[in-house]
Amino acid sequence: MSLFSASSNFSRSDAPALRLYRQSESSDDDDKRVKRREKNRVAAQRSRKRQTQRADELHEAYECLEQENSLLREEVQLLIEEQQRLTDALKAHEPLCRILTCGMTPITRSTGTVPPEFTSR
Repeated sequence: MSLFSASSNFSRSDAPALRLYRQSESSDDDDKRVKRREKNRVAAQRSRKRQTQRADELHEAYECLEQENSLLREEVQLLIEEQQRLTDALKAHEPLCRILTCGMTPITRSTGTVPPEFTSR
């Protein structure tokens, strides 16, 4: 179908004006498209920058947590070693302990509980 068909409001004599109008409209569309693309490019740059900053922050937090985890593991190992030393010392002391062997202990050896008569009120 032609631009100048019977149903069109334009005649052949209007063709140059229509061409200029379309060029003008096309030029406006191009300007809008260029502006939109520039705006999108800037927004994409900002987004990539934020994403990079977030990744850097996460990496820094990860390194701090790794260091803290390492220190806590060392502390746990020291506590395990201390527990073992204290357990060994207690086992070595039990045969020599007069309180445990005399039968007047407030702590029942079998259950590890304190009898009610020795609890404070």
